[in-house]
Amino acid sequence: MITDVASILKVCGIGHYLHFGDGQQTLVFELIKRSIDAHGIDPSATLVQQNQSRAPGRFTQGNFQQYPFNKETFDTVIIGSEIVGFDTQETLSLLKNLYSTTKRNLVLYFTPDILQAIASRPEGYRLFWEKLAIAAGFRRHPREMLVTPYQALENESVGTLTFFERIPEAALQKFPMQWLLDNRDLHMDMLREAGRRSDGHVSRYVLAASRIHAGDTVLDAACGLGYGTAVLAACSEGARFIGVDIDPLSADYANMNFAANNPTLSYRACDVTQLTFIPDHSVDVVVSFETIEHLENYDLFLSEVKRVLKPDGRFIGSVPNLWCDETGKDPNPYHFHVFDWQKLHNDLNRYFIVDGRWAQTAGGGFKLRNGKREMQMIHLQQAVNFDTEWWIFSANMDPRKTKELAYTNPFHRHASTPAPDHVDFEKFYDNPWLYRVLVQQGIRLLDDNTLLTFCIEVANESRKGSADQGAALCVIGYRILESGHIQLEDLVKFAKHVNDYEAAHDPSNIHAYRWNLSLHYVSARLLLAIGQRDEALNAFLACAALDPTIATPLLATKTISSRFYAGIILVGNENIDAAREQFQLGIKEAHRVLQGDWKNIIGDFERPLTFGLAEAAEVLHTANQCAEALAALERQNTTPGYFWDHIHLKFFGLLEWNRGLENENNVLKNNLAYLLRKTAVSA
Repeated sequence: MITDVASILKVCGIGHYLHFGDGQQTLVFELIKRSIDAHGIDPSATLVQQNQSRAPGRFTQGNFQQYPFNKETFDTVIIGSEIVGFDTQETLSLLKNLYSTTKRNLVLYFTPDILQAIASRPEGYRLFWEKLAIAAGFRRHPREMLVTPYQALENESVGTLTFFERIPEAALQKFPMQWLLDNRDLHMDMLREAGRRSDGHVSRYVLAASRIHAGDTVLDAACGLGYGTAVLAACSEGARFIGVDIDPLSADYANMNFAANNPTLSYRACDVTQLTFIPDHSVDVVVSFETIEHLENYDLFLSEVKRVLKPDGRFIGSVPNLWCDETGKDPNPYHFHVFDWQKLHNDLNRYFIVDGRWAQTAGGGFKLRNGKREMQMIHLQQAVNFDTEWWIFSANMDPRKTKELAYTNPFHRHASTPAPDHVDFEKFYDNPWLYRVLVQQGIRLLDDNTLLTFCIEVANESRKGSADQGAALCVIGYRILESGHIQLEDLVKFAKHVNDYEAAHDPSNIHAYRWNLSLHYVSARLLLAIGQRDEALNAFLACAALDPTIATPLLATKTISSRFYAGIILVGNENIDAAREQFQLGIKEAHRVLQGDWKNIIGDFERPLTFGLAEAAEVLHTANQCAEALAALERQNTTPGYFWDHIHLKFFGLLEWNRGLENENNVLKNNLAYLLRKTAVSA
């Protein structure tokens, strides 16, 4: 139940809720506990009275025929048992009634007993409900795949939760389902289509949304009827979404269906090879799925993408993989080109840094008709010894080639005052456009080898001692640490670069200072990883002696962690008193750094930097590990296992630990995908 409520709120959010039927109305009580304005309606006077005694004013007797509320009173209507057990036409009629009842969302909530009862009937399949809900005036909810991943939809049975969104009435009248069917050869709104092909199309936009970050301006090029742009807006933190398509009627459809109630969305008719209304280098992310195969001269389009993207911008798209007949040509008359991965990579690489790819299959189409819903990230260095329907790619601009352009700070887009120093990249970097591509988690280059190569090039090309060089060196250091395969020769080379950087950097440049401190920390971690305990202890103590507040109090995670690691090493050296001092100093450091000005933590109190308090909490969490170590220290001599059990070393290597889990998970997924393909071939 708790998981179900969390999923409902993740998709539908805060608002006015109504739950039809289902007896004890446990769901309503769970929603109320989370500050949601939730109500229940049930035909049983007894159950309503019982529930009213627990939550007065929250429950009403009624049903479809005796509905006591005005139309569109509730943002979200949830229904379960009240809608099963009817024939198809009756079910469609009930769903049409629900269209008038809800203002925005419809949730089908089937508890295990309902699912068991309908398992062998048409109602037991998701396709049944999708088709009827779409016919009743709903569309598939653009956020549904955030709680039901694409691969999970391969189970065709209806699940506990199915989400729909109400189509605006004016849009529904102007563009009924028959209009969509008549124009299907040109475009289709995949939120108004049921089945695996629509699942495949929608899932790409959900993937692309994960590469969009707070405040981003996003262009969906060749957006068709605009459903994908709406998914991007619904599933990301972006600020502005522009959909363009060459067909004016498609733009009209998109504006009426999606932009009417969402001011962040806009659509217009435009040739994607001539995006003249978009200024140079003004877009953070371009998304364009299955476009370039439709363009006779797709270089014109790729050139336009490069022109409109900011120097640290991202490009996400897809092409069909080898959709061709025995003649080597694509039988689709609208496709001018056939791509495999190598051709696609070579074409993209002339304009961008290609940093990620996914193989996707949906089944039910021209190619791999019996394929399953799969979307798997494939490392760029991995050999492709399998077939797939589509290639999805991620690519980045190379910020080194446009560093002279005026910088727009993604962390400080709206404020009229200067950016806080710890995010003022323009002031402290020679090329501030490098930051997001090199450093920022979730945005920087995806592929490990591509990122490492880029960092090595930046470290060699940048001015000695600059923040640019320091950032690149630090990422290289962590790449070595996270690899788990540290060679002494590599460490010696890296140590020389770190020493040279320390000698060359300007301590008054707070970002250069930041990277110098961080390089001390990662060097200590590397020494510890190859068993050089004495050298690591000295390196940790040297890092801990630096003052993080010169850059930002948030940097104290490194100095406090250094105290913690130094303490652990000293415990192993049986120097308990010295270890105790290090743990105490770690706690005192947290107290000291968080007492100062919070400008270099959160910036403006009215528009706080979203990462600031989270990282300040990490400072306290790191200090808390020192406190845990102090509390358990007296047991080290008598029960060493007790002490170890009460310190959480994993926290201090969380990124490497997560990466290790991710690698193991990818191996398992690759093995599973291989077995599934092998099974499919055998069948």
